[in-house]
Amino acid sequence: MRRNYRINEDAFSSTLDAIFFLVLVSISAVILLPNIAAEDQYRTTGYISIQEMDKHLLNSILSSRVDYFEYTFKPAELTNYNLSLPNNSMMRNVEETLYQKEQKHKAFADLLAESLVLGLEMKAENNQAKILNPMAYDHGSETKKAMQNYMESEIGGRYNYRLEARWYPVNKYIGTEIIIGDMAPDDATRQSTKISLPLEPVFSRNNVFESMNDTVFQNALVSSDPEYELRKGFNNSINVASTYAGETITDIIFPADYLNTLTNTKLGTNSEHLSLISSPEQNTQNPELLLALQMINYTANEVYDMNVTVPEPHETININFIDIVETGVINNNQANIASFVREDMKSEINQSISIILSENDSTKRLKIRDQQLESICRNYDMDGADITLFLW
Repeated sequence: MRRNYRINEDAFSSTLDAIFFLVLVSISAVILLPNIAAEDQYRTTGYISIQEMDKHLLNSILSSRVDYFEYTFKPAELTNYNLSLPNNSMMRNVEETLYQKEQKHKAFADLLAESLVLGLEMKAENNQAKILNPMAYDHGSETKKAMQNYMESEIGGRYNYRLEARWYPVNKYIGTEIIIGDMAPDDATRQSTKISLPLEPVFSRNNVFESMNDTVFQNALVSSDPEYELRKGFNNSINVASTYAGETITDIIFPADYLNTLTNTKLGTNSEHLSLISSPEQNTQNPELLLALQMINYTANEVYDMNVTVPEPHETININFIDIVETGVINNNQANIASFVREDMKSEINQSISIILSENDSTKRLKIRDQQLESICRNYDMDGADITLFLW
């Protein structure tokens, strides 16, 4: 039986259209592929370029020098004392004549380190920062200005940047930071380093570990109340670390050696060294000694609430007085730091003690103890400041 098939050319036409479309796509791919590859190459090259700039800029910050850097101590910031000279003084601004400091050809790394040390702040009860050395406030602002000017000259508007310099001798409690620039995006390149500080290293990690050595640890485990003894041992380690931190911070904010050179000297004076700033015939108060008393009063009474009776301007500074105040500041620092760290690490230490008491393997117990002591030491950073530079 013969069958008749109707001819349908629609499928054949659609096939030709599809083949022609694929040919066009292939030609487009051949034309566009080099451009797409080039775009990725440009992006990669740009990323490498900004990384190299980031590294170069951070290195230059650490090594380059600023020709002139000036800041002014602000004695009036201490207790709102109006430190002024007689009307016939040859100088118009006492703060800029007596206490202005100029440093020449100093590396930016040194300026950052000094500014971080001078700008220490302590967390107060109301969660507000309490400045430990208000006279040096201008050092931080002038450092920021100098750093910003240098980075603008180096980058020339080609990149956005953010510089972060931080030092916290006691984590989350006492420290300072210098931040220049806007918040960096997540994909910004980053270079980090650590710079040394103008301090003598006094923190001893070995002494912290020794306060909870194997003998102390084993005695705590076999005691009638091992949980109490272990907690006491870890808290003692915090006390040891806080002693070093307290001494370091006191050396920064209370220059006892300098103050001792001013003892047994009356504030009312007519000495020759004031002749350049006032009339030689006029008796006036020695601004240096007056400033020393105001500094003692601020540190002892306003920062640490020691209720110390500071000598009046017509009295003398006794050497025993300086020693008493210094000891009091150290003790306050140690107690405050230890109290803060104990409270901050309370839950962590309790968890470590719980794990130790539930563990039967002595080796694992010692490992947990060492990890907890390491964690305690990380709260105290006397080694240097962290510097991070972001570019994008």
